[in-house]
Amino acid sequence: MKCRIFPHPLSGEIAAVPSKSYAHRYLIAAALSGGSVYYGDSEDAGLTAQALAALGFEAKFADNSVHYGTFHRPIDEVKVNVGESGSTLRFLLPLAAALGVKAEFLTAGRLSERPMEALTRALSSHGVSCSAQSVKGKLVAGRYEIDATISSQYVTGLLMALPLLEGESEIVLLGRAVSAPYIEITLEVLAAAGIEIERRETGYFIPGRKRYLPIESCIPGDFSGAAFPLVSGALGGAVTVSGLDLSSKQGDKAIVDVLRSVGADVVVSGNAITVRKDRLEGFIADVGETPDLAPVLAVLASYATGKSVLRRVSRLRAKESDRLLAIREMLTAAGIETGEGADELIIVGGQPHGGRFMTFADHRMAMAEAVLAAYSTGESEIDDMTCVKKSYPSFWRDYSALGGEYEVER
Repeated sequence: MKCRIFPHPLSGEIAAVPSKSYAHRYLIAAALSGGSVYYGDSEDAGLTAQALAALGFEAKFADNSVHYGTFHRPIDEVKVNVGESGSTLRFLLPLAAALGVKAEFLTAGRLSERPMEALTRALSSHGVSCSAQSVKGKLVAGRYEIDATISSQYVTGLLMALPLLEGESEIVLLGRAVSAPYIEITLEVLAAAGIEIERRETGYFIPGRKRYLPIESCIPGDFSGAAFPLVSGALGGAVTVSGLDLSSKQGDKAIVDVLRSVGADVVVSGNAITVRKDRLEGFIADVGETPDLAPVLAVLASYATGKSVLRRVSRLRAKESDRLLAIREMLTAAGIETGEGADELIIVGGQPHGGRFMTFADHRMAMAEAVLAAYSTGESEIDDMTCVKKSYPSFWRDYSALGGEYEVER
């Protein structure tokens, strides 16, 4: 569904949506302990909640919450819908293997094209027959070597599944782990559920025969989603997002440091962050650990004075879209000059004009384009406004609450 956006500064206060990164992990912990969790309204978190039920966990749903009961291993193969959620697939494939559930995972969009080989190879060498979208057999404990340079989600899937096995296991990371903050989130949730993981120089030691304990789950506000309104505050007006905890292990809280570095006025008061426009200078940001910030940082760079550089951008090609291509297409459509270096995206700031933007069915591109269009000269068009449901279904409601003006084209 298309929408037209009319330039208008954003200002006001909204509440952060629940972090889907935490929601995925809390859902798995709740299923394994017979607990309850409110997981919010992101499509991805909802897919994980339903997928756990498909794997054999009794589940009662109400108002974006679920209570899990007894696990019953299905006799026959089950079909598990994971949609476009890479987290759901990469977390639950190892879990199904650890539980001995024969499962086929049904994907959508580009998910079937995203890399899975490192994970399936590690699982297939430990007692199961496994492909990128199916698993059968029962996983056994042992030494798991995993290429961690592609996705931290492989590591999270193993960390959450291996404690269920009969024996002790070890995860050996091959190469530098990318998106390391997401692994820290996993370890935090595991510790809260009574699962202690031993860090080692080469990876992690995981005890076997462990039982997940029920935990009180209070999912923190999502810095990934909050980055879009916070950047809009730096471009004009004043925007406050409440429900954010800077002590969180979320890597995307780095948006606060970037906004300060470019010269925006940033005020933290309790769990609320307010950003106002001051000066906007070119900046350098490494997005290797925080690839979800790249689209909105590109928008920030397009309005900053001088040249900005986003580093370690190669990983962006394997996201919901070829996000590096999508970002360059967005900026080109807005009249902003870009270039590429060695694993770098170079952006020359200026005054973006309105344009016709393609989201490539990528939720973070749609939100970035909406922020860019709010401050551009002239109207803009976004080809798919509905893809925000993947992580931030209430985005357009919040956009309107902050003064954003748009018109849906049906």
